[in-house]
Amino acid sequence: MEVDRNEQIRKLAYRIWQEEGYPHGYEVQHWLKAEAMWLEEHRAKSAPKQPKAAKKTKRKKASEVSREL
Repeated sequence: MEVDRNEQIRKLAYRIWQEEGYPHGYEVQHWLKAEAMWLEEHRAKSAPKQPKAAKKTKRKKASEVSREL
């Protein structure tokens, strides 16, 4: 899995390098940008859906309950 991940990031970084006009000296920046893109893409796919939080019910005070009766 790690090899596949790195290969995909390498291809993304190469594409970024090409899109930016083949600048020299930006290998690390391109790698980090590609890695961030890869992580964002894969986090969205693998992140489990969080259930919505249940509404908290407000507890009534004893004085409020006695007034209702």
